[in-house]
Amino acid sequence: MDIQERINRQRVHHIVASYQLDGDDGDAFAELLTQLLETYCQSLIELSLLESIVKGWSEIPMQKGLPFLHGVHDRLRAWQPDLDISSQASTPLKTLNPAFLGVISVDVKASVTPAITPESIGITITPGQFEQITGLDASLVFDGNGHVLLNRPVEMKKPLEPQQ
Repeated sequence: MDIQERINRQRVHHIVASYQLDGDDGDAFAELLTQLLETYCQSLIELSLLESIVKGWSEIPMQKGLPFLHGVHDRLRAWQPDLDISSQASTPLKTLNPAFLGVISVDVKASVTPAITPESIGITITPGQFEQITGLDASLVFDGNGHVLLNRPVEMKKPLEPQQ
């Protein structure tokens, strides 16, 4: 696993852990999240999590666990209706037991995003809001114009460590 894959895994884990999004669903939540990560672009996962968090703030109590993740999946399907996690994931989507408790372990696999444009992704979050809410660098999700990055070209990646 290369350094970027580790960073991607940590970014999603940070968002989930910061807002305790797994609720009481632990392993079941982690398994479904892994299936989503195997299907959808990393930046879309992060944006969908964040948009769902912001929407959840208006609901009392805020949904967490599998119901929250199903909302994230619904948002991802609205953005990319041609993708289906049950056909893309390495394991079939199945009914998961919400009684599972455990540590979240997220595996990230690079996926090829079908032809969609950043403008077709309807988001309400700005790069500044993304950074403020998540505490993460928005340049891995947004370009300089505030459009969603669907596939980061290698030459556009910022160096993560000082170059010697």
